[in-house]
Amino acid sequence: MILLFEFGAYRVMCKHVQLKGNTYYYRRRVPEDVRAIYKNLGKGKVHQLFFSLKTTDKAEACRRADVQTRRLDALWQAHREGRKDAADPQVSLAVLEAADLAPGDGVRYPDNPFLSVFHDMVIGTHEPHEPPPVVSAQDKMTLDILYGAPVPKLLSDAKDKHFALGKGPKGKVAKDQFDRAWGLLIEITGDISLDHLKREHGNEFVSRLVKRGVGAETIRRYLAQVRPVITTGILEFELSRTNPFDRLTIPNADEAQRKPRKPFSTDQLQVIQAACRAANDERRWVIAMLSDTMTRLAEIVGLKKQDVNLDADVPHIVIRPNELRRLKTKESERVVPLVGAALWAAQKAMRTEGEFLFQSLIPKRSKGEFNANGISSALNKWLKDNGLAREGQTLHSFRHTMRDRLRNVEAPVDLSLRIGGWKGEGVGESYGQGHSLSVMQRYMLQTVLTSEVELEGT
Repeated sequence: MILLFEFGAYRVMCKHVQLKGNTYYYRRRVPEDVRAIYKNLGKGKVHQLFFSLKTTDKAEACRRADVQTRRLDALWQAHREGRKDAADPQVSLAVLEAADLAPGDGVRYPDNPFLSVFHDMVIGTHEPHEPPPVVSAQDKMTLDILYGAPVPKLLSDAKDKHFALGKGPKGKVAKDQFDRAWGLLIEITGDISLDHLKREHGNEFVSRLVKRGVGAETIRRYLAQVRPVITTGILEFELSRTNPFDRLTIPNADEAQRKPRKPFSTDQLQVIQAACRAANDERRWVIAMLSDTMTRLAEIVGLKKQDVNLDADVPHIVIRPNELRRLKTKESERVVPLVGAALWAAQKAMRTEGEFLFQSLIPKRSKGEFNANGISSALNKWLKDNGLAREGQTLHSFRHTMRDRLRNVEAPVDLSLRIGGWKGEGVGESYGQGHSLSVMQRYMLQTVLTSEVELEGT
């Protein structure tokens, strides 16, 4: 074991690595219950593995040691379980390495006398009059790789390729969601080859989520995390197969739809906006901006002051990704006019100190993506505690409410979609630059509530 690096109270060690001269070696004890593997390969009684990692670089040695450790773990686990119906490329690679052979050696060195010896040791020998031994899937894969067949691609290979192509999750929340879904998949299948991934694995994936009490919408999101990775592997590794995770059946999907968020009534909205003006603080400014913009909470709280333009002919905000928060979709990047309570709140917030519009709501840390869950809970609690929101109504209900308000003033559908940051309907929506700020403002001004309702006692 060597020290990879040390920082403050943290120390990262690399197991099974030993420096000898200028070269790093792999050293590991062979558990007693798997020593028969090495005896069968003609090595006698082996208590310990010790071989060169063929590098003088410590970080590279640790990486290679990790690969070796994973292969050996797979080999030993397969031996303990006595698997006959499955094949693991890592096991085949470990068997070859244990015999000092490499993939393709059967083609590169056809005259090597040990090849026939190894062949007999793997599948056994038989007399001409005897039926040939039954070759397990694992042994067949080992010999195939020895004689030049490509090493089957694993789920981890598909994941690595997916991320290398820039298709992986962006942001901490998305990464956490992906890790949960991917962890469940690996829990079910192990790091198997893509060729051995089956429909039954997908059905088991769904079944386990159902048993946990997970709703249909969440199951769809889990599948949406892992399915694209498998598709990437199939396409990039040029495999002739379909994705077994496509079109999986989710039990009772139609009966388990997410509870719809209820919009606010006009009377409720008037009371909420009046309460925000009465409180006149940073958190209420956030609510006021949400009430008249059809934006998402993270989009508003993550605004920089440079993205707020109050001096333009049409006051507006520019919603775009920054180092604090990403956006939900590419359509989320947009420009939204400021009207009514939203304009009032933005004018108030612009007078505060700091780079961000709502600086005091930003976590005091230099790194990491902003998570709006905390402020969402606090603002929703304020609405409910003050009797401003009923069952099924949350901050997100403001988006639904504004959509209805725009419908009621007969705003074009594509204009509403543009303001809300939704994908347009139809191919034609991708042509041109869309409605101007002045046109969007004209319809939004028609939704502004002209009368204010003061709270009792204020």
